[in-house]
Amino acid sequence: MKTRTVLLGCLLAMAVQAQESRRELWTWKDANGVTQYSDRPVPGARKVELAGVSSPAASTAVPAATAGEPAARVAVPAPVQYRALEFASPQNEESFFGADATVAVQLRSEPELATGHRVVLFLDGRQIGEGYEHTLSELSRGAHSLTAVILDDQGNERMRSAPRVFYIKQPTTIAPRAVGPNVRPPPRPTPR
Repeated sequence: MKTRTVLLGCLLAMAVQAQESRRELWTWKDANGVTQYSDRPVPGARKVELAGVSSPAASTAVPAATAGEPAARVAVPAPVQYRALEFASPQNEESFFGADATVAVQLRSEPELATGHRVVLFLDGRQIGEGYEHTLSELSRGAHSLTAVILDDQGNERMRSAPRVFYIKQPTTIAPRAVGPNVRPPPRPTPR
């Protein structure tokens, strides 16, 4: 009986201590516009003041370092949570005309790239460069697909954009009367 009482008391003390340590509440809207809440801050979140909860007084004294422990601890930043990676241009299903057409590609991410992260652009499944802006030229006739990916400093994918399709249309060099239903077989020779 005494053991159960001691265990119950320990569990109760741990629950109270855990409750005391979680006095902050953060809120933000996700990519779908849904309000989210957490006890940990994320990029773009704002702190919610809780009524009736007193926070412990902040200690201004710095505790002395103990043997084997570093004198100062470096705060590790929270990982960046990207909410959007999208194309500003070209527009989806946009057409470009001519053999010398150039396509200006512009990307944006929300939030901006974190230190060490990079944006990689793919054209028709092949990597063509890094960064938010590119100019594509000498493209073949037909449909092309762009995709962008944010990679962290270790090469892990953090976010992928929706694909963006555009078309290169070139004028034909064949006279219109010589193609399609206008093509007629050569006339048959008539006997004389």
